[in-house]
Order: sequence, then structure tokens, then C-alpha cells
Amino acid sequence: MAIKKSNDDVAPLARHFLWVDTASGLNRLIIGLIVLCVFLFAMDFVWHRHVKVPGEGFYGFHAIAGFVSFTVIVFGAKALRLLIRRDETYYGENSVDGEEYPDIDSQRVEHENWSGDSVSSLKDQLLGKTGDPS
Repeated sequence: MAIKKSNDDVAPLARHFLWVDTASGLNRLIIGLIVLCVFLFAMDFVWHRHVKVPGEGFYGFHAIAGFVSFTVIVFGAKALRLLIRRDETYYGENSVDGEEYPDIDSQRVEHENWSGDSVSSLKDQLLGKTGDPS
């Protein structure tokens, strides 16, 4: 079930992009990107290019090179993750999650019982404007 968000619950810059949060808005965005890609690929046949790199004269070279580069980056990141990944228990007892927080000068937010879904309701809870987290 989608929750209707008011403009007060959203950051000012993000308000301009709320239309993407709907199914029809997302479909319009995807169709717009497809149209833009087709237009740019068609312009490759019309536009005069000054070739500086071997292979750049082929039609669609920049699209293919960009796709291949992005694919190499994604698969490289997956391979790098295997090399530098740590176990969940790597830090053990010395992890920040294992520390006990002091009760003095700290404010706890009960995330388990918090049913709010907006930043403003969390802000109200932190500022003590509401005693009930729901």
C-alpha cells in the first residue's frame, strides 16, 4: 500500500522529483530516456564527427564504449568485493554495535516500535514534541 506523502514530509529539492515516485511517472521517465537514446543514436548518422580514436568512426561507437565501460566497472566492483569483504563478526566485541550507550545526556529512539514513515515525525519524536512514537 503506497502512502501519500505531503510536501512537508519531503526535502525541498526532492519535491521536484515526486512525480517519479508513481508508476506512470516512472514509465514516462523510462520512455523519455528510450526516446533520447534513439534520437542520439540517429544523430550519429547525420552529425559530422571528427575522429580522433581508432574505431570512433563506427556508428554507435560511444554508446557501445559507454556500455562496455560501465559493465567492466560493475563486474570489477563485484570482483573487488570478494577481495576486500570482511565477515560480519570481524570486529567482534570491539564493534560500535557492541558498546553500551550511556543513559545520561543521550536520547533513545525506539525503532522497533516506531511506525512513522516520515522524516518530520522522526524529527518530532527526537525533539520531544510527541510522546508516542506511532
